[in-house]
Amino acid sequence: MMKLIFSIVLVFTSSWAWASGDFRTYFEEKNKINQQGDLAAIKYFHSKWATSQYVVINKKEKTAILFGEQNQVLSKASIRVYPGDELEKGGAGIYIYSGAKQAFHYGKAEKDDSVHALFLGNFSLHAGTPIYVLPESTDHRFRIRNQTLTFGAAQVLRNRPAFNYSPLNVVAKNSEMSVDFTDRFTRKYVQALQEEKKKLMELLQIENDEYNMLAEFAFGVLSPETDYGTSWKYRLKQTAPVVVSVLKGNGFDTSANSRGPTQIKNIPDVITEHYHIEKSELRKPENAAITTLAFAAEQLKELRNMASSHKEITEETLQDYLYYLYNGRRNEIKKATATPEKNILIQKIKEAIRHFHIEEV
Repeated sequence: MMKLIFSIVLVFTSSWAWASGDFRTYFEEKNKINQQGDLAAIKYFHSKWATSQYVVINKKEKTAILFGEQNQVLSKASIRVYPGDELEKGGAGIYIYSGAKQAFHYGKAEKDDSVHALFLGNFSLHAGTPIYVLPESTDHRFRIRNQTLTFGAAQVLRNRPAFNYSPLNVVAKNSEMSVDFTDRFTRKYVQALQEEKKKLMELLQIENDEYNMLAEFAFGVLSPETDYGTSWKYRLKQTAPVVVSVLKGNGFDTSANSRGPTQIKNIPDVITEHYHIEKSELRKPENAAITTLAFAAEQLKELRNMASSHKEITEETLQDYLYYLYNGRRNEIKKATATPEKNILIQKIKEAIRHFHIEEV
């Protein structure tokens, strides 16, 4: 077996620091990188946010590669590894090197700080060195999420306890949200999305990138639903809800009516409990914004659960397919007939999002 000596000086001063900038630019760039594979995501992370050397373990090829701070290959050698992606087998994921005993090398798992034997070989490593064990199966992958490197399920995020998946990160990054429009309604709507971010992330248990993506959607959906609250049909519904109920065959019971500028049918329980918002109050932009984001978050969870039915639905394309569930068209997801690029209403959402801006600070 080849001998390889790793000499690593770990500098993590700004390794996990947030970068500031336009969310949409970052969102599109990280989605593009994520679609390029594990090594692309690892290298991107280290080129943008981490200042250190690192090791990549390839179980299929039984190799260890030492990368420098500029992502250059410094050394490569053959090693012996444990088969399998499960955590208990020293499987795929993110580790921090914790030391060696004889020729066995150990790493601390990102998931729970548990220590596992990762590989066997004659290596010299400094404690604290990042080690990335690539998955043997296509069921898992590395990706950029919340401006850091994570490891999880390949298609969409899932909780799979047997694997070294990155834990949920509900830390809210400060965001400044703005809109190109000058009317009071949209500005109030966007202001609520900004001001309630931290609270909603905690209540809904969603991450920073998810919140921003859902905020974009919550704003964008104003366009196809009611033309930002200005369509005559919407105004008629608001002023004469009983008429709408009668026409739908529900008699004088207006509880089933869609309400507000984003046409919400059901207010999530968590919003009712913590914000005490009633359907009759959804005409207010602040209430509509909060409720719409929470409702979209519920649909996002369902969409992830249905993703296996449609191969084009991945973590990087969720926003494109979210409106199918929001609009009650679940069968198009189940039958894999959903084609957002051909859907006029979804294209209107995309156009609206271009007028909505999130700056991470």
